[in-house]
Amino acid sequence: MAMDIQKNIFLDTHLDRRTEENHRILSFKKIFFIDFVLLNAAFFFCNLLKRGGFGLSDTYTKLLFLFYFCWLISAIMGNKFKLSSYRGYGPGMLTFLRSALYLTYLVAFMVVVLGLAGFSRLHIFGTCLLLLFLEGVVWSFYNRMSNSRATDRVNFRNILKALKIEKNISYSLAFMDLCLVVISFFGVNYLKRGSLELLPGYPQLFLIFLGIWFITSVVTGKFMVARFKSVYFFSWQWIKAGGLMLATMALLIFGVRLFYYSRFQALGPVLLLVGLEFILVNIYYRKKIAQNGEAEQDVESIDKVKEILKQEEIPLDVNIDIVRQKLMEPAREKFKKRLADKDPEIFNFLDAHIALDDMMRMETAVERSCEIPFLDSDRVPRRLFLNLCKMNDIRRLNAYFLQVHQMLLPGGYYAGSAHTIQTHYEWIFEKFPRYIAHFVYAVDFCFNRVMPKLPGVQKLYFALTKGKGRAISRAELLGRLCFCGFEIVAEKDIGKRLYVIARKIKTPSLDNSPTYGPLIQLKRSGPGGKTVFIYKFRTMHPYSEYLQQYVYDLQGLQKGGKLEDDFRTTTWGKFMRKLWLDELPMLYNWLKGDLNIVGVRPLSFHYLSLYDPELQELRKKVVPGLVPPFYADLPTTFEEICDSERRYIMAFLKHPVRTQVVYFYKAFVNIALKGARSK
Repeated sequence: MAMDIQKNIFLDTHLDRRTEENHRILSFKKIFFIDFVLLNAAFFFCNLLKRGGFGLSDTYTKLLFLFYFCWLISAIMGNKFKLSSYRGYGPGMLTFLRSALYLTYLVAFMVVVLGLAGFSRLHIFGTCLLLLFLEGVVWSFYNRMSNSRATDRVNFRNILKALKIEKNISYSLAFMDLCLVVISFFGVNYLKRGSLELLPGYPQLFLIFLGIWFITSVVTGKFMVARFKSVYFFSWQWIKAGGLMLATMALLIFGVRLFYYSRFQALGPVLLLVGLEFILVNIYYRKKIAQNGEAEQDVESIDKVKEILKQEEIPLDVNIDIVRQKLMEPAREKFKKRLADKDPEIFNFLDAHIALDDMMRMETAVERSCEIPFLDSDRVPRRLFLNLCKMNDIRRLNAYFLQVHQMLLPGGYYAGSAHTIQTHYEWIFEKFPRYIAHFVYAVDFCFNRVMPKLPGVQKLYFALTKGKGRAISRAELLGRLCFCGFEIVAEKDIGKRLYVIARKIKTPSLDNSPTYGPLIQLKRSGPGGKTVFIYKFRTMHPYSEYLQQYVYDLQGLQKGGKLEDDFRTTTWGKFMRKLWLDELPMLYNWLKGDLNIVGVRPLSFHYLSLYDPELQELRKKVVPGLVPPFYADLPTTFEEICDSERRYIMAFLKHPVRTQVVYFYKAFVNIALKGARSK
């Protein structure tokens, strides 16, 4: 045993030393140049065999440049230019083989999609095969010259082990995917011809499609669910299988001359299948794999308990004074032991904004649960509650925050984290290649962000996912906390998550209908100080109205009187504001008599509180309007805005009709001719 360990250590050390030598000799430029020369040699040699000369026609010159493009893409996909791919003879050969397969698939796919059926199959397939042969010869010669064969046998064994087909297959998932294969093929046939009946010859195409699906599923191992601990890596295997299916179908169409089949009918089912599979994988992984993972960790048998715990008698004389002393210790030591080693940034974040030394251990709680905490009369109120489970997995977020609100003493703190839209975007683009990440993020956004907000579809989403993993914006998360009676103390991005500290300072909002849908109803100050409800299209994230004080305290006002760098505004909201599309529903308020055509801007009560008392009283004497004096005077500071409104009100009280006409004319000129806009 000891001899085997020493031998393995020697081989690993020798391999690392040999790899360092290879890396000193190899370089990206050398690999690129040598492989480029071998590609040209293979291409022109096949041209010599096919046409008896090295000269290329205009058509085959285009094919050469197509080969250049596909060779570069396949080399990048196969990690051919990475020095870590050449740790030994075996891994190097596997790299060349993988890149050659990618090249063959990619060239055939391009030829089929572009309709270039006239190219010689011997020339294309011969170039790919000859390139692989030449790469193998050069790599073998290089390894013989560098005397690195001592570790080759070990590497080949590892390669063979890696290529073995695993047995942990989900047959239920395979059956569901088979159903999607049938749906995809006949669905595309229906879109193409308006009927499920196949034309003569197309049943054979269906069998080919079925065979390719089976082979690519086995090769990529996409039904081996136990290997993947994340839904994103699990999905990536299915996306690769779909790409491999697409390329294989193109390869067969070109190689066997199946150009009489419709390319839409041949390639369309693959694209539809990939989209349906992505939804299937997300649903299956969340409902089955996660449950199985939890079940596998459970311990149910007595024998298993004895095996793990190795039960023995324990002393029953407990020193209660020591226990009480522990409970009375400062909470800082508790959180330091719990977080300092694994999550030091989280501990430093809490320590910087909460006086942990002023709290006792028994006054705090740390959990990692997405369940709503159960409250009863015996539960001790807390001064600090930390939940390490991300808030995206909590089904009823407002109900959860309200329960935590009841759990905490007045002035108590709640700390938690979430994947916001921005942090989730960064996480996906870090995990996947950029050209894949765009597709993954788009599908994930539609499924976990759009579906939970659509009436009707919303119920289906929560029935499938139980609310776990849904996307939430930073503004919505902070707004919900404020809605439930908290004040935002601090926030920070840590490890692609947004961590938030909130403090219980008030009762929850009495508002029974916080804005959530595309059409929102906003409380505004009207004539006589009464509340009027103004209708607008949503331009901000849900629950943003409860964050106005926080954003003002955090960032203040910009020129023009609007909040500076308001993160609550959505991307499409900024576009709608530039064209005033968000204010179209306010025409209904005008018809009701809540607004005039020209008048002071209908303000929220928080924003109105920033005005001096005299101007607040003046505003109560007039009706707000659709077109504010801002567009007539174009003030740049908050003080200038106040002066502009004061002048308008004084003029309106003396000459109402004339004032509205004059201000409307000035506003029209500034907007239409001078391009005035409110940011």
